[in-house]
Amino acid sequence: MELVPIPVQRGPFTVMAYALIGRKVVLVDTGIGDQANLILSALAQKERAPQDVSLILLTHGHGDHAGSAEALREATGAPIALGAGDQEKCSAGFDDEMHARGFLGRVLLRAIRRRQAKGSATPGPQADIVIDRETSLSDYGVSAVVFPLPGHTRGSLAVMTEEGDALVGDLLGGGGRSRSEPRRGVFAHDDAVMDASIRQLLTKRPRLTYTGHDAAPFTLDQLEAAFRRTPAL
Repeated sequence: MELVPIPVQRGPFTVMAYALIGRKVVLVDTGIGDQANLILSALAQKERAPQDVSLILLTHGHGDHAGSAEALREATGAPIALGAGDQEKCSAGFDDEMHARGFLGRVLLRAIRRRQAKGSATPGPQADIVIDRETSLSDYGVSAVVFPLPGHTRGSLAVMTEEGDALVGDLLGGGGRSRSEPRRGVFAHDDAVMDASIRQLLTKRPRLTYTGHDAAPFTLDQLEAAFRRTPAL
């Protein structure tokens, strides 16, 4: 199976979509709206057609990750999967549960809340499949599992491939900047739950960890160096 990163630009920020390519294709996150053609073009470069997509998996229900999911469902016929607890925020297009971590997060969250107050939230898709436990993706043609990894949102999901690579959405990173070392996500639903999920990720010892906003993955050494020394973990 091949893991293909697909960077989607949002102004100065990068949002990552991913394609897991095996017998079929599973898309993990879809970026903001109007990016379906970019993602399908990335698949075409791998000689895969829209009908090869068997599943559109969202690590969480925020619009910068779910924005092109509906258009991709229409183009591919594939169902959309989402974690239990994120259905309402995804379909509504806003999240009133999250709080910010650090200065950058507070600035971004104020901007987000101002847009929401003006009624600018864009409704997202309704999920066809809701995931509340570890689930194999073998029926969708790829050698990987998806499992709940909450903290960034109530229903956040992660994917672990058979090769040992993890896709963790905004559990780590999340500020839109590529970094040289992993950090906790800028926004959290619950700090204690986020820390518990990072501990869970460390026990899985991923070879590489791909996040929702960092252009390059982090190695296990980087992950352990960043979090093993942290008292909260």
